Amino acid sequence: FMELREMKSFVPLAESGSIREASLRCNLSPAAIHKHLKTLESEFGAHIYKKNQGRLVVTEAGQTRLPFLREILLGYDSAFTAMAEWKDGKHGLVRVGAGPTFSSDLLPALLKRFRRQFPRVDLFVETGDSGHLMDRLRSGSLDVAFDLASAALQDDSLEQVALWESQAKFVSSSTLVPQHSPLKDLQTVPFILFQKSSPMGVIVQNYLDALNFCPNVIMRSDSAEAIKAMVRAGLGMSVLFLWNIDADPQKSQFTIVQTEAPPLMSRIALIRLKSSYTSNAVMKFIELARGVGWKHLRPVKPLHGR
Repeated sequence: FMELREMKSFVPLAESGSIREASLRCNLSPAAIHKHLKTLESEFGAHIYKKNQGRLVVTEAGQTRLPFLREILLGYDSAFTAMAEWKDGKHGLVRVGAGPTFSSDLLPALLKRFRRQFPRVDLFVETGDSGHLMDRLRSGSLDVAFDLASAALQDDSLEQVALWESQAKFVSSSTLVPQHSPLKDLQTVPFILFQKSSPMGVIVQNYLDALNFCPNVIMRSDSAEAIKAMVRAGLGMSVLFLWNIDADPQKSQFTIVQTEAPPLMSRIALIRLKSSYTSNAVMKFIELARGVGWKHLRPVKPLHGR
């Protein structure tokens, strides 16, 4: 009969498409991973992966079984965590995911406060884009993740446990444009924006489209730090969230440009995988995050499901 080790070999393979990567995650040899996969195929009576353009992809038979295997592994991990906490309630582990901007601007202060209150709880932080973080939540590799959320979740396996609303506005250096400017006067000003394909880039672009405003874009970046550095240097203006500006140690060099346009409103959510058990340490982290008085982030009621 299949054992946990076989299941633990298949899930990272499904996520990475590589036996070598799965072996690194499981701390096993590639030969051992291959053996475990063949054992699963024998149990299922079907091929669960195949080669496709140099990568390994999960077959339809494998995709059908994958959610059930993940559920079994999550149950095992929950039971193991619960037992560890029962032995020593002060120990625990919180695995947090966040995008690069949130990780650099808001997360450090939250982690510092959590570590000060719960010094014997281990913290693990992973950064990545939205798709990567949601995959890591679904696989059980992360406990919670901060992500931009413009609407209710489209994945019934996930839930929002906290939600904050934020404003973004036109931002310039102190000398580039007047503090009060009609939108039409900004048409020829150089703009430095997020990459269109990034979550922030999508939100900002939809906002500009709704205003029928076509900026003179001279640079796009997936790094908020790079954008802020360019704006500080007077090379262009941007559309940035106020919490992102407020966290900048050189925030005095930025000017909020007031136009007739309404501010861009967006949301940041704290998301977790729906499960029957949440560790005491993770619950403490969620409670602390909910209670933090973020500047320029207004708490709103979470939206669950679709």
